[in-house]
Amino acid sequence: MKAILTLCLLFPALTMNAQTSITGIWDMGQDNTKIEIKGDNGVFEGRVASSDNPSAKIGNVILKDVKSVGGTWTGKLYSVKKNKWFDAVLKAEGNQLLVTVSSGRMSKTLKWSKE
Repeated sequence: MKAILTLCLLFPALTMNAQTSITGIWDMGQDNTKIEIKGDNGVFEGRVASSDNPSAKIGNVILKDVKSVGGTWTGKLYSVKKNKWFDAVLKAEGNQLLVTVSSGRMSKTLKWSKE
């Protein structure tokens, strides 16, 4: 009986955690660019899966060093336009990934959609 009660209490926590996963293929919303995020041992990276932008080459790493620290995903996002890495905070909300990119005092939030 205790095992059933424990499973009933743990099941919502497990499903809630699965909903906030950042892994998968994400549409950046411009130039038909899609990023595939994968992880191993708690560290994640995102590579260009497809794009109509010739500067965004398929297979290139565009998101790196992504880790969950205290429930917040942090890492680095590469800007093809600026040829530079920026600090990024990621937050999964349902089928959207909110990517807030910071540079000094300025920040911008990008909305990616899950494929």
